[in-house]
Amino acid sequence: MKKLTLLFIVLLVLSLSFPLYTLSQSNISIWFPPTQGNEVKNEIISLINSASKSLYVAVYDVNDSDIVSALLSAHKKGIDVKVVMDDVQAETEKDIVSPLNSAGILKIDNNKSSLMHNKFAVIDGTKVLTGSTNWTENCLFYNNNNSLIIISDKLAADYTTEFNEMWNGKFGSSSPANTPYPHVIVGTMDIQCYFAPEDNVEDHIISEIDSAKSYIDFATFTFTSIPISNEIMKKIQEGVKVKGIYETRQASQYCTYDTLKTAGANVIYDGNPKTMHDKFFVIDGQTVITGSYNPTKQANTENDENLLIIKDSSIAKTYESEFNNLFSMWSNPSVSDSFTIVLSPGNPYMTVNGLKQEIDPGRGTKPVIKNSRTLVPIRPIVEALGGSIDWNDTEKMVAITLKDTTLRLWINKPQAQVDAPLLILKWIDESNHKVVPEIINSRTMVPVRFVAEILGAKVDWDSNTKTITIKYPKEG
Repeated sequence: MKKLTLLFIVLLVLSLSFPLYTLSQSNISIWFPPTQGNEVKNEIISLINSASKSLYVAVYDVNDSDIVSALLSAHKKGIDVKVVMDDVQAETEKDIVSPLNSAGILKIDNNKSSLMHNKFAVIDGTKVLTGSTNWTENCLFYNNNNSLIIISDKLAADYTTEFNEMWNGKFGSSSPANTPYPHVIVGTMDIQCYFAPEDNVEDHIISEIDSAKSYIDFATFTFTSIPISNEIMKKIQEGVKVKGIYETRQASQYCTYDTLKTAGANVIYDGNPKTMHDKFFVIDGQTVITGSYNPTKQANTENDENLLIIKDSSIAKTYESEFNNLFSMWSNPSVSDSFTIVLSPGNPYMTVNGLKQEIDPGRGTKPVIKNSRTLVPIRPIVEALGGSIDWNDTEKMVAITLKDTTLRLWINKPQAQVDAPLLILKWIDESNHKVVPEIINSRTMVPVRFVAEILGAKVDWDSNTKTITIKYPKEG
């Protein structure tokens, strides 16, 4: 009993050293990008560097050059490194992943009608990294995702078997249903492991939903499955409470949002200006369903996907907390009216509609105060508002475009050119001509108030908290 108490205390102390839920028990770690995107990237690279025998990676999209470099380094050390990607994404990211192909460690599915949509890695036959996170800048640093590592020889054998099938050219419907351990016990967790399309994943999800007694919460990038939607409506009629988050850009005639809302589900669209890319269900505080699988017909019958059904109250609590944070944040009416960005001098993080993310992903760039004005790396702010950035290296000029306004600023020049719709020159700071855009640590830094207000945003400075709040209306 004393040993168990000591173990609990050690785990509690360890968990408090991380910003969110990175350690639930000794054989599982959980992260939620983008808030923990940097931690996930570091963990991926650490896992790659720690491999002593084998490293099998099946990820829909990879565009992080640091991760690619780590994979190549492991290969050069003699580690059995193999990578499978979706063919379309491999072509899109060819400038970054071509060295993997040249090294003979990259294969693609060669099927543009379906997706190799997995996001998993198996390390030394003992650890499995999975979840909804692609190894890309967007998924790690901007999109809502979940990532988890589970230590289990049997679970690793399941994923290795699936990986070997794909490496040997068996994708989609040609993949056999031969998972060696579809049901495993890991610590206190009861885990079911399934792969699409061979394992009828949709049926297993429906079975779990059918078992719900109290509530069902879900966050899904795209949700078009009629059978799963029908099962949820049946549970609503039985008195089960249902809440759900959908990715806004996936709204369509096929989306189940309207159907479930009409049936009595409390569903919302996300408020992430990038993408709500999660794919998880939480049932009755006991069960978590997660993986690469979106509840769609294509995921069930055509794509290569993986799914875990985890029965453990502590894991469910971890996912439930993330769901509740997102649901509370995005169901706030004020969030739907405007984009709100909050940042502080000296802090490499900002919040966008309450969602914490790095200002300059992976580089730690911080806003600085120069000549009594705050300078920031402007690209992530403008892109969060839906604008675009162009850099002219010859002129040392940055062009910012948002809706009908184009703003041009030159490094070390106190005037900017505004085209909205007339072309005019404006002082960046009429009372202080020393306020200019600068290049600091290889990053273009511009005065945030001037740029934001030219683009139509409202900027407030709180001298007590030393925070800058930028509010930009979504309409008009």
